[in-house]
Amino acid sequence: MHAQARPSLLVGMARLFAAQARLHCWSALIAGLLGIVSLTAVSIFMVRGAGEGELDPRTLWQSMTFAHQMTALFGLLFALWAPILLAARGVCRITTEQLAARPISLSRILGDMLKFIPAALLYSLVIGLPTMIGSTIFFIPGMAIASLFSLVVPAGTSEPGGVFTTLRRGFSLGGRVFGKLLLVTLTSGALLLLIVALRIVFLDRFLPGSMKALFAIRFAITYVPALLVLILANIAFTLLYGQARAAETPLVRDGPAPLQP
Repeated sequence: MHAQARPSLLVGMARLFAAQARLHCWSALIAGLLGIVSLTAVSIFMVRGAGEGELDPRTLWQSMTFAHQMTALFGLLFALWAPILLAARGVCRITTEQLAARPISLSRILGDMLKFIPAALLYSLVIGLPTMIGSTIFFIPGMAIASLFSLVVPAGTSEPGGVFTTLRRGFSLGGRVFGKLLLVTLTSGALLLLIVALRIVFLDRFLPGSMKALFAIRFAITYVPALLVLILANIAFTLLYGQARAAETPLVRDGPAPLQP
């Protein structure tokens, strides 16, 4: 008998999202709310003492002390990446449970996300920092770096192991489906840039008041549609994790076969 053809990645992603859209959205929104609050707090800290109105980022940075700069830099890193990673964990956990046909509840997903917080903070440095550095050089290097680590969170939801074991495992599996990971990451990154550009062009001009007072509103306008992109991307990453696992040899996937008598 011929094996039944697997649905395409896009079709599988759409089916899984539609089956648990409410749960996916709630888990991502809760992480997104944390991101909005964190980014707003860090942004206000960065402009503390500055005057009202538009601020020149270069002048603002140069006016800070070294300690202020380092606090702002790492605060921004954690505020941006930890909520993204928490949302990714929630999405990957939901998708993993769907694929295994296990019951899912929001309380279990949130509990799993809560336990993931220490790992999310560490991964913010290990994954977020090189991705941000690569992105400042050029868009594609940053996306390539992010693609290399895209299976770390899906691997952590399916396989036992510590933080660094999971990191190595996800990095290793990512090399097996890197082309597909890069395509998903580039598409997601381009959509996120489009969301930010549309906000700047069409909405920022209608937001009156001082810059400080509008931090949370601007972040929320960007975050909400970006969460949908994040959800779909991490469903795709979980499916690609399954493909990478399937591509492994039985010896690697299941361990050494028992000796025959």
